[in-house]
Amino acid sequence: MRTCFWACALAFFLASFVFAQDLAQLQKNITDNLPASLPEDLGSKPPPQELVGSCKKVIEAVNQIYALPDLSIPDKVWALRRETIALIILAYAETPAYYPRLALVSDELERMGDRKLAQVAEKHVLTIGMELAIRTNANFNTQALAERMVMYAEQNPGEESFRLLDSFLQKIRRMAVRPRDRRLAAAAPIFQEYYLRINHTARAIALEPDIQRSTLVGKEMMLMGVDINGKDLDWLALDGKVVLIQFWGTWCVNCKAEFSHLISLYEKYHDRGLEIIAINTGVDGDDERKVKQFIETEYFGGKKIPKDWIMLHEGAGERKFKTTLTKFYGITELPVLILIGQNGKVLDLHPLPSTLENRIEEALSPFATIMDELTDEESQQYEEMKRKRQGEEDQKIQRELEKL
Repeated sequence: MRTCFWACALAFFLASFVFAQDLAQLQKNITDNLPASLPEDLGSKPPPQELVGSCKKVIEAVNQIYALPDLSIPDKVWALRRETIALIILAYAETPAYYPRLALVSDELERMGDRKLAQVAEKHVLTIGMELAIRTNANFNTQALAERMVMYAEQNPGEESFRLLDSFLQKIRRMAVRPRDRRLAAAAPIFQEYYLRINHTARAIALEPDIQRSTLVGKEMMLMGVDINGKDLDWLALDGKVVLIQFWGTWCVNCKAEFSHLISLYEKYHDRGLEIIAINTGVDGDDERKVKQFIETEYFGGKKIPKDWIMLHEGAGERKFKTTLTKFYGITELPVLILIGQNGKVLDLHPLPSTLENRIEEALSPFATIMDELTDEESQQYEEMKRKRQGEEDQKIQRELEKL
């Protein structure tokens, strides 16, 4: 019996000794490779490869420490803090691989009460997240990032947090219009709610045009205005029509290039219920006289702008209503197209030229009015059916091509 006791004690001692040796060696590997501090230029340029290699060794050693049996809480915390420094550097070098773990580590630091390091880690999480969010091909949850940024601002109130949120909005606004408005629709309402909560009314109001424009899809668009002949827009006369809104200017090269396509669509679909409202923004010398002259003299693909187009002028509208649709919806780049369905709700914001005709066809279909009455579940089932049918068609085409 006594022999058994001493054998067990010896085994426990040896196991503890081996554990201590393993832990000490792994901790040495970490301290040998971990930089003393974060590089000052981190984020402005990629970290050097030597530093990246050292940080990868740190992560490898940290993972081995986590795998040790019966690891104490202080040892886990020690490893977590070192992992954080290495992950911050690696996330700038190889973002997709290390960013998700860095976000989790930042949360873990907050939970364990290491506020100072958690704040440093979180700031880098948000900085890197902004870059991911503005990549047009990135599959990234912009709303979740915006919520995280607001949480950081609430915990760290002040001008630095305001600058962080402003920087994100500025980066988004420099994007192409379609991804820009998708990102704004996800982030701007969250920021506005935060500004209202802290009674920063000016910042909240400044976001209103971005929100009104970017969240238009599925909503009714406010339409008012005066045409180039001084007549008020009769929106009721458009009830049940499919309406294509175009914001434009006589000086806008891309607007002129777009007119030829829009004229063709109008000629093809007007008798079926398509109306076009062209809204001249009234800037850069575009008064009513100049716009009238432009319409009467300019040719596009050998054709003039149809006389029965509804041609609103924002200068005339502002004189009467003291505001304009251009200002209300924050239209800063031209041209802008918005497609409205038969039920008066926006179907598409910035429709692509390649898909515009198909979208108009769908909107004019009698089935479109039935779709408006479907429940959310029925709409999802319909969309799934469409995707399945499209997949079958793609496979059929591929089989035909393989026979050639």
